[in-house]
Order: sequence, then C-alpha cells, then structure tokens
Amino acid sequence: CRRGPPRLRSQQPATLQRCSSTATESRLYDVLGIDKDASVADIKKAYYREAKKSHPDMFPGDEAVQERFQEVAEAYATLADPVRRQKYDLSGLAGLAYFSTNATRLFGPPPWRVLIGRTDHWMWTEDQKEHMVGLIASAIPHGIAGVTTKSVEAAYEEALDQRVAILLERVSEQQARDTVGELEEYGLAVKAEPLEGERSQEKETPIQHFRRLQRDLGEASENLRQAAIDLRPDDGSEDSTDAEFAKWVEMVKSVRSELRAAAAELEEFKLSQVS
Repeated sequence: CRRGPPRLRSQQPATLQRCSSTATESRLYDVLGIDKDASVADIKKAYYREAKKSHPDMFPGDEAVQERFQEVAEAYATLADPVRRQKYDLSGLAGLAYFSTNATRLFGPPPWRVLIGRTDHWMWTEDQKEHMVGLIASAIPHGIAGVTTKSVEAAYEEALDQRVAILLERVSEQQARDTVGELEEYGLAVKAEPLEGERSQEKETPIQHFRRLQRDLGEASENLRQAAIDLRPDDGSEDSTDAEFAKWVEMVKSVRSELRAAAAELEEFKLSQVS
C-alpha cells in the first residue's frame, strides 16, 4: 500500500485507518512536517507554524480548515509528550489511549498590549510627572515581568513626546483590561488590544511553559475533585454533573500530557545550556 503526502482528515476514510503500522508511525510527523528525531522544541515550533496556517478564525466556516487545525493539535499532543510519542513510534495510533485534544485551548490566546496617549488632561504636564508615573505604576497588576518604575517612566516620556506609547506589551487579556479599567477612572486615554499575529504561549520560555502547566494541572485537578463531589451516582439519571465530571477528567488527562511535554522541553533546554 503506497503512502502519499499528508491529507486532511476529511479527504481520508477514517482518522485511524491506515495501510500498516509502519505507514501509521510517521503520519503525525508528516502532519507537522518534521523528522522523526525532532526535539520537543522543534515540535513546538512546527506546531505553531502549521496551526497558524489553518486557524479557523482565518477561514470562518471552512470545515476542512477546522479539521486540519484539530489534526495539527493532535499531532503535537502526541509527539511532544515523550510517553505518548514512544507508544506511537512503537505501535502507531493503535497503541495510544485516546483523549480529547482541545485545539483552541492548546493554541492559546493572543498576547495583549496597552497603549497610553497624551491628551490635554491636567496631569500631562512636566510638574506632574512624578505623580503621573506613580499613578500609572500603581494601576498595573503586580507580577508582570519587565514592568518597573523605569519602564513606566520611559512609556510616559515617549507618550509625552510622541503622543502615543506602549505601556504594556505581551500581557494577558485580563492584565491589559485591568490596567485600562484602573487608568480610565482617572480620565486617562488608554487602550487594550490583542496582538493577533502572535500567541502568548508561543513565546514562553521552557520554565514559564512548565510552571504555567503546573498551575493549570492544579486548577483542573481541583475542578475535577469538586465535580466528583457534585456527582449523584445513585439517582440513575444523566445530568449536567456527569458531563462536568467527564469534562474535567479529559482536561486533567490532557494537561498531564502537556506537562510531560513541557518537562521534556525544559530538560532539553537545560542540556543545551551546559553543552
């Protein structure tokens, strides 16, 4: 049985139907366009490259694109996780325990930025600089990397000179909206906007990736625990509590797999620093 170039699922009789285990073993590598010895870092880069090409937001209503986006996510979820990758390399897709991959969550949201603009507001005067910089700094949520009094002062100076400056860059949507909400209460001109050409998770360092997934797994595990408490096993009916429990079971399985991938990427990074 001959194997041609990778095709969308919609062009194939079935996702898991293949000519042989040998043919199956390389199909996911073909989906991402990588070699079988690719590192986790290379797999991650290939995933974002292919996912951007087939993101449903770029082709609304196109089912083939949506299937391709899901296919790319599932290829990444399998190959980045060292445990699933080993099983796939040995036995193909048939050797894997199935779990649902949420392609949208995996791809992640875009990073956001906050712009600040100079107006005729009375605080935009040289004698109010110290007060203004302190006010802006106090409105920014704690814990954002790279944000210091000096960085706020630099944004203030740029806005004063150029009328518009970037106050925050590559932050979460919530951090951007919280900052804008605080500053708008003082009558300042600020704007939060997404950076649609990027993804916040794409630029994470290996340690940031690992720590985020640790937090995600903790949250998902707690939600699973609560869903288990809410279950009513004795009433014989299927209701929303059953669906909620099943949802968090899948989430925990998925995030555990992603955390293994992040751990492997972090180990690769550490080894690269000493070699």
